[in-house]
Amino acid sequence: MAEEKEAPKRVSRRQFVKGAALGAGALAGAGALASCAPAASPAPAATPAPAPTCPPAEECPPCPTPWIPSTWDEEADVVVCGYGTGGIPAAIDAADAGADVLVIEKLAEGGGCMRRSGGGVFGGPTSIQQALGIEDSADLVYEYFLKLGGGFTDPELERLHADNCGPNVDWLIELGAEMPLEASPSWAEELLMQPSTIEPGIRFCQTDDFYTQFGLPAIPRAHFFTPAPEYRGLGQLDWGSAWMEGLPGGTGVFQPLDDAAKARGVRIMTETGLVGLVATPDGEVLGVKALSGGNTLYIKAKKGVVITTGEWVNNEKMVMTYAPERLEETIMTHPDHAHGEGIIAAHAIGADLTMMWFNGNFGGGGLLINPKTEVIDVFGEVIPRLYAAPFAAGGAYYTYTGGSHVSCAICFGRIAGQNAATLDSWG
Repeated sequence: MAEEKEAPKRVSRRQFVKGAALGAGALAGAGALASCAPAASPAPAATPAPAPTCPPAEECPPCPTPWIPSTWDEEADVVVCGYGTGGIPAAIDAADAGADVLVIEKLAEGGGCMRRSGGGVFGGPTSIQQALGIEDSADLVYEYFLKLGGGFTDPELERLHADNCGPNVDWLIELGAEMPLEASPSWAEELLMQPSTIEPGIRFCQTDDFYTQFGLPAIPRAHFFTPAPEYRGLGQLDWGSAWMEGLPGGTGVFQPLDDAAKARGVRIMTETGLVGLVATPDGEVLGVKALSGGNTLYIKAKKGVVITTGEWVNNEKMVMTYAPERLEETIMTHPDHAHGEGIIAAHAIGADLTMMWFNGNFGGGGLLINPKTEVIDVFGEVIPRLYAAPFAAGGAYYTYTGGSHVSCAICFGRIAGQNAATLDSWG
């Protein structure tokens, strides 16, 4: 067998970025190395000159290294940032994959947009549809998502959402979420302004005119769950009272998920907000920096970090940067605390952003992810051990209808949790 020639070695973009990130310190070290290394002796033309040797350490400045805490305040296999629509499913699936999971949540209680929603979760085909004789398919759902995306979304992410949204509705039912076996003949637009009047059951996602404009069949896919009968949370928080009266149906989704996470031993640190990410010069994420009770904590993630901290629509600085025309608007569909901390933390270590604009009352953009939910940097490379899901991630949704925002976050949160849990531990 002929001996294979070794392929020429190339410097990857990540290695190039690593060199650039070292900055002036690295350049100074290189200059000192060149100046104090012994000169190469002349050699015959056919003999290559010997490579410079490294001088004694005391003669050259030390190479710069990233700051990594000498001790960690907490550690887990998988650290999930945000205990809401995407974070709870991520924590559950990571735990089911055998990982030790720790969640940090900046509020006193989790739930995010899920808990304050009307309880609608988009999905098809589902067991509810089948029981009611409603025909649907993942291919039809995919076509629907592509139309809603308007050419802005990632088709691969839309395909994943389409394939998983139906099974995820059934997964919620298996965990204890309840809804009656009944379908509504129509979806009234005025319900969008008064979601507390939406009765549980499966409903159409939009009006007939909406489907007609896209040439799509009108199929009920919005599964509205029954509010939790004995909701054990803080109830209606201030940031939801202006948008919805009474106990929202989203509690009927949040409560069984919360129970499932705690039954699996997921540790939850409330009133603990994400401040930044701890990473190597190569960008490999080792853990998170958090703030709790005025104290800074460093939390080690031995396998991976999942960012599910939500949108940025109420961060004045980010709105001024990406959508200044919306600065004076009141965003009711997301809580006041939607400040995009996860987006900021990942962007600070080189993560790329996508679709950073408003669509209606929603900000559709965030961190750029691939189908594995791995976060992608500005040079198109994966940031090791870092995952994200909507609403902190963008590219998977554009227009919200009938609980598709909740469905999208659940879908990619589960994928992120599963993938982070399968990584080898770094320490």
